[in-house]
Amino acid sequence: MLRIANLEVVYNRVARVLNGVSIEVGDGETVALLGPNGAGKSTLLRALTGLLSIHDGDITKGSITLADTNLVGMPPERIVKQGVVQVMEGRRIFIDLSVEDNLLAGAYSQRRDLSKELATIYAQFPRLQERRKQLAGYLSGGEQQMLAISRALLTQPKLLLLDEPSLGLSPVMTREVGKLIRQIQKRGISILLVEQNAAMALNLASRGYVLESGKIVLDGDSQSLLEDPDFKEFYLGQGGRDGEQSTSTNFRDVKHYRRKRRWLS
Repeated sequence: MLRIANLEVVYNRVARVLNGVSIEVGDGETVALLGPNGAGKSTLLRALTGLLSIHDGDITKGSITLADTNLVGMPPERIVKQGVVQVMEGRRIFIDLSVEDNLLAGAYSQRRDLSKELATIYAQFPRLQERRKQLAGYLSGGEQQMLAISRALLTQPKLLLLDEPSLGLSPVMTREVGKLIRQIQKRGISILLVEQNAAMALNLASRGYVLESGKIVLDGDSQSLLEDPDFKEFYLGQGGRDGEQSTSTNFRDVKHYRRKRRWLS
């Protein structure tokens, strides 16, 4: 499905943010991309969706292919037509449009009757159906995330890019988002899941990559990452300073490290 090989991205012709990044996502596979703020995760998504130029970024080396189609240099609207759809961090819904108009806006390029797809979404999310004529800005954060993901599904994506879908949500809504992702998986849609919540991401994904300072420093199947001592300390907050157990499952909250990262030695 998706293959990124030796990708290098430079901003303003001087700042190299990605350095030789290689990632693969198979047909119907969910892959997690993990890493701290500033690691380059957003840059990687911009490269995938053709949005680097807006931020004065350029791909200087490497390749991005989707089912043997080269995406490098392709404009964003054509990338969407190839089946690559992103749900951006912060949801980015149209708050002054109704819930239903938000859904229809997501499928503007689909010249077909959407009634069946809308009925499926409303059956899955009765709350969206109840409020389909209300302004989307009045939805809760969790409902807005459900709306943003549902809007993306109306484009019939081959590859869905989810950028921090649990950000700012309560534990209850985070679990609901997880359930939705599992339902999407059953439809055979490939997913690249970018998440700060490492435990959630690896419980949903079959494999994971850890991105730090523009490089992939660790990768493997989800279970092996969850059992890796360094990963458990630095990304799950387990076994911190003096051997203490952290209750955090979100690596941006981890403050103390007992060992030096193996990949930085």
